[in-house]
Amino acid sequence: MTGTGSSKKVALVTGHITVDWSIARTPDPHAARTQSSSLARASWQRGGAARLGDLIEAIGGQLPEEAKGTWLVKRIEEPRGSISPDDRRYHQTFAIWSPYDHSSKSGPRRSAWRVAEFIGSDPGSDGAALSRCEADPETVDLIVIDDADLGFRGRPDVWPEAVKRPSPRCWAVLRMSRPIAAGALWEHLRNTFQGRLIAIMHVDDLRRTEVQISRELSWERTAQDLAWEIMHNPRVNALSSCAHVVVSFDGAGAFLLSRTAAEVGAPAAKYFLFFDPEVIEGMWAHDHFGGMVGYDTCLTAAIARELMIDPANRQIQRGIQAGLAAVTRLHLDGYVSRAEGHEGTQLEFPIEQIAREIGADAPNYAVVEVQDPVRFITQRQPTAPHTSDTSFWTILEDRHPDSLDQVAQRVVLEGVERALLDVPHGRFGNLLTVDRHEIESFRSIRALVGEYCSQSRQKRPISIAVFGSPGSGKSFGIGEVARSLLPGVIKRLEFNLSQIEDVDELHQALHQVRDAGLSGSMPLVFWDEFDTALQGQPLGWLRHFLAPMQDGVFQEGQVVHPIGPAIFVFAGGTCERMESFGHGLTEEQFRAAKGPDFVSRLKGHVTVMGPNPVGGDASSDPHHIIRRAILLRSMLSRQSPQLVEKKSGLELLRIDAGVLRAYLQVSRYRHGARSMESIVMMSQLSGKACYERSCLPPEDQLNLHVNGLEFLSLVQQIVLTEELLERLAAAAHDVFCDGKVRDGWRYGETKSEQAKTHPLLIPYDQLPELAKESNRVTVRAIPLKLSMAGYAMLPSRSNQPPLEFPGDDLEKLAQIEHQLWMDAKLAAGFKLGKPTPDDPKRNEYLVEWDQLSDAIKQIDRDMIRGIPRILARTGYAVERVKR
Repeated sequence: MTGTGSSKKVALVTGHITVDWSIARTPDPHAARTQSSSLARASWQRGGAARLGDLIEAIGGQLPEEAKGTWLVKRIEEPRGSISPDDRRYHQTFAIWSPYDHSSKSGPRRSAWRVAEFIGSDPGSDGAALSRCEADPETVDLIVIDDADLGFRGRPDVWPEAVKRPSPRCWAVLRMSRPIAAGALWEHLRNTFQGRLIAIMHVDDLRRTEVQISRELSWERTAQDLAWEIMHNPRVNALSSCAHVVVSFDGAGAFLLSRTAAEVGAPAAKYFLFFDPEVIEGMWAHDHFGGMVGYDTCLTAAIARELMIDPANRQIQRGIQAGLAAVTRLHLDGYVSRAEGHEGTQLEFPIEQIAREIGADAPNYAVVEVQDPVRFITQRQPTAPHTSDTSFWTILEDRHPDSLDQVAQRVVLEGVERALLDVPHGRFGNLLTVDRHEIESFRSIRALVGEYCSQSRQKRPISIAVFGSPGSGKSFGIGEVARSLLPGVIKRLEFNLSQIEDVDELHQALHQVRDAGLSGSMPLVFWDEFDTALQGQPLGWLRHFLAPMQDGVFQEGQVVHPIGPAIFVFAGGTCERMESFGHGLTEEQFRAAKGPDFVSRLKGHVTVMGPNPVGGDASSDPHHIIRRAILLRSMLSRQSPQLVEKKSGLELLRIDAGVLRAYLQVSRYRHGARSMESIVMMSQLSGKACYERSCLPPEDQLNLHVNGLEFLSLVQQIVLTEELLERLAAAAHDVFCDGKVRDGWRYGETKSEQAKTHPLLIPYDQLPELAKESNRVTVRAIPLKLSMAGYAMLPSRSNQPPLEFPGDDLEKLAQIEHQLWMDAKLAAGFKLGKPTPDDPKRNEYLVEWDQLSDAIKQIDRDMIRGIPRILARTGYAVERVKR
């Protein structure tokens, strides 16, 4: 124990004890061929509550100045001295450790000692591994308990007095393992430390306690599963009575439930997710092989540190950030090697290094407040046509609810990693997505294929269906998922069933699949357009795949051929979603085509959304612009790498703002991602350092893949500088005045319908600021108004007559004009009513279009008729876009 003096606060660390044996294994360069090629040395160290106490003691010596020296850490003193593997006083664990290469961005490659294999444990005698803190202080300010269910939780006779009868100000931090929220210790703590208990656990221990929490699908789903289970599952909902509950995902992230005082005075819970955007749980250590002992020790100690600094204003989120940083450092650097040479290596937990990392206070993980799954269901409406689940919360939507255009531009210019630092990424080889739907679908397929390939001697293929619009990237997506899982093993085969005329050709294709499997590869077989007709029969191919899918065989005449292991991917060509598979057929026709039998043999499906809005409605699928941005960045970086400039640690893509706007905002790509790629390839980019407007193909070539006129109008869209905005606002005011004068109005200090006088019939520069801003609003909205009615702005040609809007379009645009004007007025604080000197922010025309008089409607029609004249001042004309 450390520290002296009666004025010090006391932190007590107690719980179970283990002796952790590390068998360090290294290659022996001097070994003969007939001898063992490895050197091995076994060493032990203090584990469990003993290791946790050592770390908290080290942290106590590194506290900030205001807290330093005020704490006395009382920890477990044993085991010390000489310990043997058959010492029955302690529970003992055994693991084999090996050096793993670790590459650092800031330094050379080096080795890190990590666990190569957890061998197992040897339980001690009854009463072993219990707390043996020699001093049992009466007054304690902080109790930290390490409970691995090795006997301590069920033995009140060995609990310190401070645990049994705590002081009113004492806090308790409990690191628990499975079964969660069970046992005498838990019941005592939650009833005794009301409002002063923090529970810490690993997500896998929680999963083994009769709860349902998704694994490796998406951060959003896992976080909401946790929130629901902790609050509502009777098996573990007692956890919700804690002040804080922390669930760790090793170095990938953590979940936090915190109790706060609600407005009505009753306790309410908030949920927070800390996550690494680049990975999901289970994949964090993918690039750094080997396991580790002590992850939760780091997290527990970091949270205890926050209570030592200021329990009244505890910064639990800061503690979690520090703990996760320490977990990362522990894994990357590994255990400390104390002695090397012909005698082998002795390994130790890096106490001092981890204590310094915890005290560094450097947040590295994204944090988001998790939407309550129950409240979210009742408050939200579906945001996209591809889901009817009103509880489908996404971090992307939370982070960027109203600025997707700007975010998409940053994705193209700076890259996803820079533009979306705080949004989960799904990366599978060369495939990158930030859409939760796609992330969950691809990860579920990855897990399915991984489980299939991990089982030896598979005799039949695994079958997966993939849907999406033409050109959405169906085969690319599944291919990258499979290759990222089995690099160097996959052999891709692709057959388009719409181009195969009979079953004999299908058998030839299946022979190719067999040959690929016999060669040692894993065949990844794409059956493209599997839902097309065969000889006039809808879904005619389905019946011929039933035996290969179910039994792993196909029959030619009297000969039955086994297929062997393979991944069958059925890519839809006529339907974009699984829900629409068989749409247009009656139930009887679908059964006759063997549709239900085919579906029953599928092991999973995925919908790839592509660059176009799902269902064709951009407002209900706003995140399509992010998907476009990711695709465009990837295409340009691969095909024209000279456009990317490395500057100050960034990789900036050089592209004209108008060209970028057109790629992101054009209403539709005729052939999905293939059209985007075609436009890039048709552009004259060879030798160019910037993607300029002059690089684009002409309109008739663009028409192959987009509406060429719409695309070019977006390229040429006006950029309203401050000076240009004032010029156009003045032109809009002139249009207003011309219409009034035409109808017999004249200037007057007050507005009068009878006298036809109006105070705004004056030059623009004499208008009050509110009136000027109203004209600016009108001008800013011109591109939007035109787009909504199917028109576009393009540079005018010489002698081009001004456009006259036809009657229906004129009326539609006038209604849009009024609605936008009204929205701007309401946003500026105006209310319905006649203005007065005391209340000038009133307007009598803040009503729906149908409630306006024809004279007022005429003002909006005049403004629309005047748009071509307003734009002519900047060299632009209005043209109709053929949709």
